[in-house]
Amino acid sequence: MPPIFPFTTPPTEEADQEALRLLERGPVVPATMGPHEVYLALGYHAVRQVLSDNRFSREEAIKPGGPVYIPSASNPFVITSMDPPRHARIRKLMSQTFTPRMVDRLQPRVQAIVDDLLDPLEPPADLVRDFTGPLPVMVICELLGAPYEDRSQIESWSRTLTSNVLPIEEIRAAERAIQAYLRDLVELKRREPDEALIAELVRVNDAEHHLTADELVSNLQVLLTAGHETTVNQLGNFTVTLLRDPGQLALVRDDPGLMPQAIEELLRYSRLSSAALPRVTTEDVLLEGVLIPKGAAVMPIVAAANRDPSVFPEPHRFDITRQEPAPHVALGHGTHFCLGAHLTRLELRVALTSLFERFPKLALVTDDLSYDPLSPGRRLMSLRVTW
Repeated sequence: MPPIFPFTTPPTEEADQEALRLLERGPVVPATMGPHEVYLALGYHAVRQVLSDNRFSREEAIKPGGPVYIPSASNPFVITSMDPPRHARIRKLMSQTFTPRMVDRLQPRVQAIVDDLLDPLEPPADLVRDFTGPLPVMVICELLGAPYEDRSQIESWSRTLTSNVLPIEEIRAAERAIQAYLRDLVELKRREPDEALIAELVRVNDAEHHLTADELVSNLQVLLTAGHETTVNQLGNFTVTLLRDPGQLALVRDDPGLMPQAIEELLRYSRLSSAALPRVTTEDVLLEGVLIPKGAAVMPIVAAANRDPSVFPEPHRFDITRQEPAPHVALGHGTHFCLGAHLTRLELRVALTSLFERFPKLALVTDDLSYDPLSPGRRLMSLRVTW
């Protein structure tokens, strides 16, 4: 009997045990997803090929009625739903404006926000409520030029839009609301430009006409929601991973210069979700020795690829001192590599370095952690710590 996807690995488990058991069968395994057959790309090289080979199409995967159609992730105006050459047109504008240099200019503000959140903390504290939860939405507001006073509403929309269990009507209502908000914000930045990302995107797009109004607003929505929600989950889970491994945490405390290396290992090691967005083949494709027929659905199982023993020695060991490790695929690969990767790394580095420098005796109050059932990304409900 073929395996069933999605997996049922509980969020309390750091590794996706079902995915890892399937990886032992081979790098590509057929499975069922509801009434449909899908192919699970599990091996590292298989996942990288699916993410970078244009024969594995995102545009085909968002067509209603298809085997992996996900209504909440099927906006045709969004860069993550596009194949080349449409994708290249959107990516060009976003890359022109959302640059590493722009992100680096944010570092003093990110540090100031981190300090403002850490200053009032007293033990015991709930880091999700007081730090890892509010920080990412504040940084996104800073990046985009959105008013801080809107952050509670933005956070609410983000959580709804990234849920995979809420009714589709509720998700669609949140999407309409956030897009109306962003249209108003775009017009405000057109009239009253500043140095933030929305104003810069509007300036370049008005001059060069890369994006339609729907494309501009839809891709701002992705930046706002994905950039916020994913980082919340990373910060919470990465903090737990470090606190549960005193030896590795001591290395970072003794040498803060290791933090960038630690973040790459955390991205590889910590499971936030099992799979990247699905693809559908546009022709027959040979994937790691398995013939995938045209029109077949393929799920890239990132949680397995990042623990492939043929690529990562002792893959289930958390080790920030790995020598010349292969690049993980936690932030994607190829055409759809995460546009916000530089911001993600900056935010994680500043936040985690400051947290552990400020509170050298930081410890978990309990190992019994609870996760948000509405979140597909192992979002912690709370993270109680003391020092």
